Amino acid sequence: MNIELLAGLCAGSVSALLFNPIDKVIFSCCSQNKPFFDRNTWTNLFRGSLNNLGTRLITSGLYFAYIDHYASVSNSKVEVSLVTALLCSITNPFQLCRYNSWYMNCCSRVSFDSIYRKYGLRGFAIGISPLIARDFVFNYIYLTGRTKDNHCYNLGVICTALVVTSPINLVRNMKYAKNESVANVMRNFKCSQLGLGMVTMRSCVAFYTGQLIYDLAKGCLSTFQG
Repeated sequence: MNIELLAGLCAGSVSALLFNPIDKVIFSCCSQNKPFFDRNTWTNLFRGSLNNLGTRLITSGLYFAYIDHYASVSNSKVEVSLVTALLCSITNPFQLCRYNSWYMNCCSRVSFDSIYRKYGLRGFAIGISPLIARDFVFNYIYLTGRTKDNHCYNLGVICTALVVTSPINLVRNMKYAKNESVANVMRNFKCSQLGLGMVTMRSCVAFYTGQLIYDLAKGCLSTFQG
């Protein structure tokens, strides 16, 4: 498990640095219904990078290590999917502050203070239900559909999982942005908010890149250890 853990941390670190700018742009577009090339969405692209690094170490880093290890010792894809989703849910307060700071155009500390003053400690659980639901569904589709060493097919599985979970992801985003109710999200729903083009492409590339970095790091560490 030590090799898997180190490889996962490596994957998480690289993912955080590579994808923070595009994450901010896409979130701003979807949550505020702005055009992708709106000038205001392309400012302060590395805001929240430190927060993102900590989050990615778990969501992209420990995720690959845990799902790799646990899938090898359990035959229940439902169990692996649920436990992995619950593990990643511990990052909810960090993700909430990061996404809310992008929406409010402020730093994460200001976002943290604002949430705490308005809701108290319970405020940091905002968005946790759709986060767990999204990750569980995604994990189950990915674990059920993926095949070893068939990269193109696995990309298709990832893409399918992202499209299926996009409505849940929208609810999570709007919860993070302004704690909007599910009923209100559905009432004001616009198909463009799902970001099926740019969000799906970004997430496919990010997830697949993370998986490749994890596999490469794991191979190198195994060789070094051997």
